[in-house]
Amino acid sequence: MINTEWYSIRTLTLPATAVALLITFFIVWLILRLQFSKRLSELYSDAIFTFIIVWKLSLLVTDFRTVISNPITLLYFNGGTMGVYLGVIVASLQIWRKRQSLQLEEQEMLAGSWAIILTQSIYQMLAVLLNDNNTSSEVITLAVLSVVTLLILWKLIAVKQALLLYTLSYLIVAFIQPLGIWQTAVAVSLILLSLGLIIQHERINVGGKK
Repeated sequence: MINTEWYSIRTLTLPATAVALLITFFIVWLILRLQFSKRLSELYSDAIFTFIIVWKLSLLVTDFRTVISNPITLLYFNGGTMGVYLGVIVASLQIWRKRQSLQLEEQEMLAGSWAIILTQSIYQMLAVLLNDNNTSSEVITLAVLSVVTLLILWKLIAVKQALLLYTLSYLIVAFIQPLGIWQTAVAVSLILLSLGLIIQHERINVGGKK
């Protein structure tokens, strides 16, 4: 989804995509806190905090000279697409590192799939609503993702199937969006899918549970 709008919060001006992301993080955290447990909502908030920090500090990698000459730029800028990738990868590795100490059961795996799916789905829908893009792609994005997300959450299908179904649905939606399947959100979706599938596969092999 292409960012077309900017929003001002006092002296800070943010792109619509960043506003959508921050609202999404809060909504998903609240859902996890109310629906599951404090432990899982804290795991999510820790991962989000890590993502934001890495995303912001990645400017040191993408534009080191500017940061050194003017450190305050870290408050107003970020590492862009590269920063998003680095943030998602580091946050995913953090969850992967904690997986054994958490001893995830079926309920926790379900919460994890909810977090992965809801974060992507709510973000995509908010990005559509906050930006002004092609009407047909916006309508299809809202319709497909909302229906698929509700279907997955209500039917409570297996974690692996839920992640695969959502990712496949989003890939189909991405084809009709302005940036196609080469947009950053698609790569992020595949990274999160891989994280969910790897943890679920390891849990089944260790615990013998599906």
